[in-house]
Amino acid sequence: MSTRNVRTLSSQETRLLNALSAAGKTVFNVEDAQAAANGQSANLPRLLSGLTRKRWLLRLERGKYLILPLSAGMEGLYTAHEFVLASRLVEPYAIGYWSALHYHGFTEQLPHSVTVISPVRRRDVAIEELGFRCQFVVVAPERFFGLVTVLIDDQPVVITDPARTVVDCLDRLDLCGGIVEAAKGLAGYARRTDAQPARLAEYATRLDNQAVAKRLGYLAEHLELPARFPDAGWSAAIADWQRGLSAGFARLDPRLSAVGPYDRAWRLRLNVPPEQLLGWMES
Repeated sequence: MSTRNVRTLSSQETRLLNALSAAGKTVFNVEDAQAAANGQSANLPRLLSGLTRKRWLLRLERGKYLILPLSAGMEGLYTAHEFVLASRLVEPYAIGYWSALHYHGFTEQLPHSVTVISPVRRRDVAIEELGFRCQFVVVAPERFFGLVTVLIDDQPVVITDPARTVVDCLDRLDLCGGIVEAAKGLAGYARRTDAQPARLAEYATRLDNQAVAKRLGYLAEHLELPARFPDAGWSAAIADWQRGLSAGFARLDPRLSAVGPYDRAWRLRLNVPPEQLLGWMES
């Protein structure tokens, strides 16, 4: 790219950016820009197009823009934490599933896209020039719970809390990489000093998926959580989960075929062998 000053601004462009920044609009839509233009919106499409061409703005999707900071340099090169970008795309929202699993340190596997849950339905977003992809998962309003706000690059970002993340992954194994990643999540959660098996049970009940308790109990036993953490209440939790099992068999990993032996204690079809399920513990 030429080293000429491609980021020079006209007076109109300067006023618009200053007004948006003064309003705290790092990410804005056309309506925000119209308000910032203070009635002088006749040239707004041209202004937005010019600012995008000059790399002062990045078009996130139709009608939504990100203001690129001065730190992006003369060529408008910019990197932002993917969670911060995702947080600007829908409201309300929470980072969840595999993305939250990695954030909480429960897996070393880095997902290829950010997964966001929201009671608002919207299409997935891909910004190729940033290598950014965001997958949106709509949830019922009564399932929008167990959230916590964290700071990322000094920006508040809402994410599912550790217990909710584990339960979510056991509920939707297709959104976390499968039962092996979910097992890593449960093991990581159990290592936390604030781990509460009762909270896992509460969240599983609120999600209203009987298979979650089956997978929870089976994994807790095979991870030997009662022996490894004798004072955390895992034995009582396992007993409670087993007493409340529903009839019928669920697959340990519903992404995979219904093959393998039956575990009648936990009413599971064990379609993932133990050596594959827990092989990561030996590495």
